[in-house]
Amino acid sequence: MRIVESARALLIDPDGRVLLMRLAGGRIELSDSATRPTFWVTPGGSLDAGESFEDALLREIREETGLVLRQQGRWIWTGEKELVRNGERVMTVARVYAQRVAAFEPSPPGLTAEEHETFRGFRWWSADEIAASEERFVPRDLARLLPPILHGQWPDHPIQIAV
Repeated sequence: MRIVESARALLIDPDGRVLLMRLAGGRIELSDSATRPTFWVTPGGSLDAGESFEDALLREIREETGLVLRQQGRWIWTGEKELVRNGERVMTVARVYAQRVAAFEPSPPGLTAEEHETFRGFRWWSADEIAASEERFVPRDLARLLPPILHGQWPDHPIQIAV
């Protein structure tokens, strides 16, 4: 089984909100991407060949949000999930890095054609808003995972999470 690695950023503003991207997902056979179910996820994406998680994170955040980060932050979570992509079974492995940033208005200068098709926007979310929302989030337990991080309780080692 092929492994697909990705790096994601948990960007936290001074008000304790996190930046999430709304994407349309669901079944590929749906002809109209506007009818696909949506979910909220941290910005980030797959590693290019030979790229480190850290370099991929800095590149992906610049491409997806316009924010130029100087460092990747702390690696806090790892998520693995087996799924089928384009008819192929793959194991996705995601590392999530957290850091505090000034609030900003994301402006994605480098989305791919596929990303343009699925991208539905950004929003800064508080943990309470996530907990009260009926929306779908990745990781699924985001509302439970966030409070310790928002209170500066960084894990000593990355925590394995369900995605």
